[in-house]
Amino acid sequence: MPSAIPLKQFDSVGGFWGAYQTELATKGLMHQWQQIVETGRLQHFIDVIDGKSDTHIGYRFNDSDLYKWLEAAAYSQVLNPNPEVKAAMEQAINAIIGAQAEDGYLFTLIQLNKPEWKWRNLVHMHEMYCLGHLIEACIALNQMGDSRLMLVATKAVDCITATFGPGKRVGSCGHPEIELALYRLWQETGQKRYAELADWMIDCRGQRPSPFETEFENPTYNCIVSLDRCCEWKDGKYYGEYLQDDKPIRDQDTIVGHSVRAAYLYAAAQLSAGRRKDKPLQDALDRIWTNLTEARMYVTGGIGSTGDGEGFTADYDLPNLNAYAETCAGIALAMWARRSFEVNPSTDPLDVLERALFNGILSGVSRDTTRYFYDNPLESRANTERQPWFGCACCPPNIARLLASITDYAVQADDKTLYLAFPIECSFTLTNGLKVKIKSQYPNRGKAEITITAKQPTRFRLALRIPDWAEEVTTTLPGAQPAEYEEGFAVFDEVWEGDRTLTLEFEMEPRLISAHPKVLDNLGRVAVQYGPTIYCAESSSEANAPQRATLELNEDIQLGAQKTPGGAPTLQVNAIRQNDADGPLYEYEQEANYSEETLTLIPYREWNASGKSYMQVWLRA
Repeated sequence: MPSAIPLKQFDSVGGFWGAYQTELATKGLMHQWQQIVETGRLQHFIDVIDGKSDTHIGYRFNDSDLYKWLEAAAYSQVLNPNPEVKAAMEQAINAIIGAQAEDGYLFTLIQLNKPEWKWRNLVHMHEMYCLGHLIEACIALNQMGDSRLMLVATKAVDCITATFGPGKRVGSCGHPEIELALYRLWQETGQKRYAELADWMIDCRGQRPSPFETEFENPTYNCIVSLDRCCEWKDGKYYGEYLQDDKPIRDQDTIVGHSVRAAYLYAAAQLSAGRRKDKPLQDALDRIWTNLTEARMYVTGGIGSTGDGEGFTADYDLPNLNAYAETCAGIALAMWARRSFEVNPSTDPLDVLERALFNGILSGVSRDTTRYFYDNPLESRANTERQPWFGCACCPPNIARLLASITDYAVQADDKTLYLAFPIECSFTLTNGLKVKIKSQYPNRGKAEITITAKQPTRFRLALRIPDWAEEVTTTLPGAQPAEYEEGFAVFDEVWEGDRTLTLEFEMEPRLISAHPKVLDNLGRVAVQYGPTIYCAESSSEANAPQRATLELNEDIQLGAQKTPGGAPTLQVNAIRQNDADGPLYEYEQEANYSEETLTLIPYREWNASGKSYMQVWLRA
């Protein structure tokens, strides 16, 4: 089973992703830390240490922002050490250790404001969700050589198992995350009991009676959100779909409810299906995945089309202007796709992973990593722009931890094979002693060079993913037999000796994409893709808004002479623009005023670099 190559085995990350990591290390992390301090998130832990009460402010799940930030900082310090970040990490670590209760409980809202509410509202409170992110931060630090928080992690799980588990109280968190964290803790420690607890929680989901429904029936438990304002209660009854609790996972066919919760849950369930060799669970996950990717996912890899419940609606309901496509949902999808690949190595989930990473996720962060989108629309009428922070700030530290650990998604290995999901410029050493150096300008260019150095003859397989968009692929490895093709990978099974360099090239040409005719918003429109990148048109003025343009497709789309700030080529396409006209709002047989123009397209991930603008992904044609 493939797994991520430990970050400590990397010597460098450069190129496209290295630029993001440098910005994160030098700007983004301290920008986020300042927000964590100024908004009182850190102070909550200090107040617990000082024995204060009734001082918690803000969202109940704000603890998780500190944990996600700490996880990101731990990864970042490996290749991009920053003394300021290190000092902030020490403050966070000391605050966490000091605030944890003797029994392992840690949730500052309860500890400060309502101690009697402990474990009383699983559906809303996010206690285990926050502990899940705490555990992931502890694991990240441990992997980087700092084991101080591992006792915090294991005590937190012991606190959960003192109340919940087989033969005890039935329950998990209304917002899944603890399940994925427990699987990571099993992988880190080798203690199977953590995976078994996650399995139990996954199996309890959707069973009747539901522990969540029981909480609604007991008014003393409903202590956070009134019934008339919560997404889980509609028309006088419990609405299990929002929590993926409407039926057991093995009986589910479609993806429903809150998009982040769904993808976190299914990422953990994928690991559970693999560990237990649970075919009914795997079959259900395959059905849900198919429904998502074939009927409920944006061309950018964004998921969750509505802000009403932050989730899914119906098949093919994918509006552009009001698209929600939360950044955290894209990140959760990437996590799910990665786990799907680990359990069943093929390129199908990696194609979705790449689509989300290079488009719908990266649109959620500015290139200097200090401004963020919460939702990621595919059309704008100068009505939105990235923000430095949010009251509900789940997305900024979440994208920080993804950027800092991007190698986990790009390259993986087992004892026989190195898998390259996408070419990332980097260098690292495998556990068998092979040194790997990758030169790449991907995603802006399709060519990469992979040099493998072996001090002694070593047999090992190199598996290169062939993207679903690539029509022509060239691989050259002097002295090697032609590649074998397995599950979408070009595989070289070689005895490596000395220095050997493989050249990989994906031919990149602009391609037009049409949507299924049931996606009514996209009828008569096309999207443009170059390599893995979805492009859009953007203008700061309404007069030049892309909504006024209609593409002329009788000529090929050309590469522009200019490069974007992110190093991508611009694209040029001929279009007809409808110009302004004098006259009333409505007029019979009005003669339209058109002009020809060359429309410039840029990567969707780079739009909004200069503030509010008019933007469109799906263009009239």
